[in-house]
Amino acid sequence: MCGIAGYRLKEPALDSTMLLRMDHALRHRGPDDQGFALFHTSRGKAADFLGEDSNPRISNRSPRISSSDPVPAHDLAMCHRRYSVVELSHLGHQPMWDSERRVCAAFNGEIYNYVELRLELECAGHRFLSRSDTEVLIAAYLRWGPEAFQRFNGPWALALYDSRVKALLLSRDRIGVSPLYHATFNNGFYWASEIKAILALSGPRTFPVNDQAIHDYVVLGRRDMEGTFWKGIQDFPPASFAWLSGDLTLDVHRYWKLPARRQTESEISVKEAAQGLRARLADSARLRLRADAPVAFELSGGIDSSSLVAAALAESELPLKAYAVKFQDASIDETPYAHKLVERYPGRIDLKIIRIRHGDFWAEADEFIRLQEEPFLSPNLHTGRQLRRRMREDGVKAAITGAGGDELFAGYVYESLPPYLRDLLLHGRLIRFWREMTLNSEMRWPRAAVGMLADVFNAKSPARFPSWLSSWRFRGVYRPPACTKQRRKPLGFSERMMENMGSWMMNYWLRSGNKSSFSIPIEPRSPFLDFRLAEYAFTLPAGFLIRDGWSKWILRQAMQDLLPHEVLWRTHKLGFPFPYRDWLQDSKVILLSNLRSLDCPYLNVSHLCAAYDGMAERHPKALWRLASLGLWWRRVIENKEIVQNG
Repeated sequence: MCGIAGYRLKEPALDSTMLLRMDHALRHRGPDDQGFALFHTSRGKAADFLGEDSNPRISNRSPRISSSDPVPAHDLAMCHRRYSVVELSHLGHQPMWDSERRVCAAFNGEIYNYVELRLELECAGHRFLSRSDTEVLIAAYLRWGPEAFQRFNGPWALALYDSRVKALLLSRDRIGVSPLYHATFNNGFYWASEIKAILALSGPRTFPVNDQAIHDYVVLGRRDMEGTFWKGIQDFPPASFAWLSGDLTLDVHRYWKLPARRQTESEISVKEAAQGLRARLADSARLRLRADAPVAFELSGGIDSSSLVAAALAESELPLKAYAVKFQDASIDETPYAHKLVERYPGRIDLKIIRIRHGDFWAEADEFIRLQEEPFLSPNLHTGRQLRRRMREDGVKAAITGAGGDELFAGYVYESLPPYLRDLLLHGRLIRFWREMTLNSEMRWPRAAVGMLADVFNAKSPARFPSWLSSWRFRGVYRPPACTKQRRKPLGFSERMMENMGSWMMNYWLRSGNKSSFSIPIEPRSPFLDFRLAEYAFTLPAGFLIRDGWSKWILRQAMQDLLPHEVLWRTHKLGFPFPYRDWLQDSKVILLSNLRSLDCPYLNVSHLCAAYDGMAERHPKALWRLASLGLWWRRVIENKEIVQNG
């Protein structure tokens, strides 16, 4: 993956200042190469430029761009910051043209099945000059047009100029793994891999803050449900492509959707479902191990990451490298489970344990909050960054992660079990209803029943203020904006799963995780987000996902001969845990010193200071969201440095 940015103007420009600002804002995403392309669409002219970070092997190919020198008149421009994982040589330089200079592309992502596509295109007569997946992407577009997107397996965000029709095409992968933002202002249309590249042209106060995004974040604990924290800056929709018209509007076409119907348990057997899942998971992991640079696994000891390691080992005789996080608190330390997997495959897993200290957050808070560019839901996002940075220091350029397993297989019990119980009750399946309500390994009776009733009530009624806002002790801490719409969760299990795969959950994890990883940079790869596996998971019966008190039941069935019993049937899910209460108390002085001078219309800082201890004890996650909102306002909106001590 890399970083891309560009613009389309109504009137031609004669300098490169805007493009260089956007490029500089994305410099952290691509240290391996740098390139620019400028177009005068009506005249059919194009010019390529290099930068100070361009690959030295191509220093004589094009002139170097500079803000002090004039450039050809242009109304379209794009830049590319390269992070090379496939085809490490200068032959992968972007923006990339086809050999006849018909099409030029700036591409952020990986086409994992580029080897198979290349063979197909070679059989059709195409000849390639490199081993780059970008060259395969361009050749596929020339042969199949936008229908090529349905053939790609992997994440991508793409800006492609087709000189034959003098038009710009934007596209994004099915799940939305690769980020792409856009905005229209100052007689131009602008796009970029990160919001900061657009803000580099305007400043953060040019666009009004999005009240709805603030409210969703603070009250619901949700983010990225639609748009960004700025009105006017949008994220390009996943599974879509769009032509940019002359009046700078997008003509969006959706090319893929998740299946809308799940099979019944009479239509597919458990054995068939488990075999189908395992085969798809193994092939997905195989494709994501393709690289010309070192790849390693993140191994939490949970079933998702352990399944990926085991699936990869089952497909290959080669050993692999994995990293696990060790916390000082033994109650949240998952490394014993990671060691169980190592023991299951002696001599085949090179496991490195990384020790994390939560106090490290403040040493990097100023940079991290700026790079995240929006408030985030938990400080453990920084924990993941610490792990991946250590991986990168060891020479690893791509990290295989378990992201997506929970969304595909109902791993979030508090999100999936209540609507599932409701569906069972509505369909008269009383025996299974009682069984799943009383046996669940993570949400025991009577909490399961209470959770179901609360979930139904909250889904049917407009989103209410949560308990921490209803309490008289904390009233006035948050100043809710007016005229925000109320969110309602889908009631049904399948509908809830669909929403969690998109705007209710997955969008946030992908966008925040991508910014965190590429601030290092390191490329995250997620086999569970292979579209073939996602399609398959969304056709499986709900009763195969939650069964006999277990979530992810069908994944456990698929992997039962590859994983240790202790890992396969763990009853307590941790992920990247975080000690909110202790951390907030330890960070009180630093946090409040950053917030006291804040001029944020959504926070009453004096009330927050008075309520801090009570919220830290009773509602620590809500307190963090308010604190994160304040830190974001200080660092991004007010452009003030985050202090590291009180």
